[in-house]
This record gives sequence, structure tokens and C-alpha cells, in this order.
Amino acid sequence: MLLCSLTAWSQDTYLDSVLNEAMYYDESELLYMELNSDKTYHFIYTNSTYNSQSFYAGREVADPQYYLSGQVSYFNTRGFFMGFGTSSGTWFSTNNDANYNNSLMIGFGRSLKKHRWLRYNINYSRYFGINDGFDFSGSYSNNLHIGISARNKWIGTRTGLNYLFGKNTKATFSWDIYSAITLVNMSAFNHIKLEPELSFFYDSEEVEETPSGINGTVVYNTEFGWMNTEISLPLIMTINNFDIELGYTINLPRSLDPAYSYDNTSFFTVSLGYIFEL
Repeated sequence: MLLCSLTAWSQDTYLDSVLNEAMYYDESELLYMELNSDKTYHFIYTNSTYNSQSFYAGREVADPQYYLSGQVSYFNTRGFFMGFGTSSGTWFSTNNDANYNNSLMIGFGRSLKKHRWLRYNINYSRYFGINDGFDFSGSYSNNLHIGISARNKWIGTRTGLNYLFGKNTKATFSWDIYSAITLVNMSAFNHIKLEPELSFFYDSEEVEETPSGINGTVVYNTEFGWMNTEISLPLIMTINNFDIELGYTINLPRSLDPAYSYDNTSFFTVSLGYIFEL
């Protein structure tokens, strides 16, 4: 039930999927212009993504199925951002009807004045998803996210803590290490990059236990721990205000229950985004 309720949510948060690179790259690299620090610039970022299969924490949920997702976000150079998206698992290939798993998000993120390489962000998301009158997001309909990232010219790292709440509550944690390798540099804002990323995801899982001295009795306890390692190899092509991504991701899921194991999984990604100034 837990996995089914979270089918629509990828290993990363909605903020990561929409504004991850956009918010935390250098402003000149992102916005394709020189920014005047005394002026506030406003932007809209739109993105659509196709994944060949959908997973949660590297685990297959029901039958393998592709998904399409789309999102639109607003942000400015003062650090405020907000967005709406059909975040992951929007139209499943194994269903006749669409599963609408949506998210509204609002937040704030800035770099430290004396340490521009270190940034923080905090955001709140509201999830809601309906298919034939059934709400998939009832268990965890809200998420509070706190993240910290550090980056130099070619390598960076980020951590994120999520507190999900609604009918139930739980926390998840992620740690990512990523890089940006320029393969083709056509001009200041037109290039092709390979951006490999290694991600570690921590969440809760029910573990089956049989107490000693009690025959035939099975007890389930909720354990928190390292549940998935994700290796991503995205090729990013930036052409002025457009960005196109072709990626391949490998999941190495870990079971917190010694009695169970999960097979490795993988999927392909195609993504198209566009950013413009208001």
C-alpha cells in the first residue's frame, strides 16, 4: 500500500525534478544573460519528461509502466519559487485511464553571502491525485523539504530532508553527488554536457521479524535506512532557452529486511524544457 500510494513520486522531490539544476547553477549560466544584482528578474520554466518505466526507491510498482509528466514553475533572482506539476506517473501504459498525480509547491532558496558556493532551500508541497474518484495521495498529502547544496565549477553535492504528513507521517533523506563535464562548447550558452549523478535514498520499510520463543508469530516493524542507490547518466544539450535531456538511470535497491531482496532496475529518460523571462 505504501509503494502504491507513492508510485507517482520519484526518488527526488518535486523541487529537484523541476528546479534542481535551474535554481542552483550560477545565475549567468542559467539565465543566459548578465544579471544586475540591484534588479529582480522573474522567470517561468516549463518542462515535460518521458520515462520508459516508473519506480519508487528503485522498486517496481505493479507491472513495469512508462510515464509522462509535465510541470510549470515560476522563480525570481531573489530566491522565491513556486510551481505546479503532474509530477511523475501521469499517464500509465498499463491503465486505460490517466492517473493524475499533481503537486503544488512554494519555497525559497539562496546562497550564503560570504560563501556563494553553499546554498540552502526550503519548500512546501501539497500532493493530490485522482483516478476514478480515488485519491492516491491521502496517506502523505503534504511535504516539507529542507535542502543544502555545495558546488564548485565541475562537481557538487546536495542533501535533502523531507517530512511527509497527512493521514500518516514519515521522513525521507537523500544525498546526491553530481558533476558537469562539457563535451561540446558552441558558445557561452549553447553546449552539450554529460552530468553524471550518484544518489543515495533513505526511507522507511516494513521488516518481518519472528520473536524468539513465539512459534508461528510474525511481527512487522518499521525500519529506517538506506533503500536505494541511483546512478544517472544524463546528456544535456542547451540551446539558448531550451534544454534537452537524454538520460539512462540504474537503480540498485536495497531491502531493509534480510529475508528479501530486489532486482536492479533501469530506465531511459527524455526531457524537454524551456525558460523565459517575464
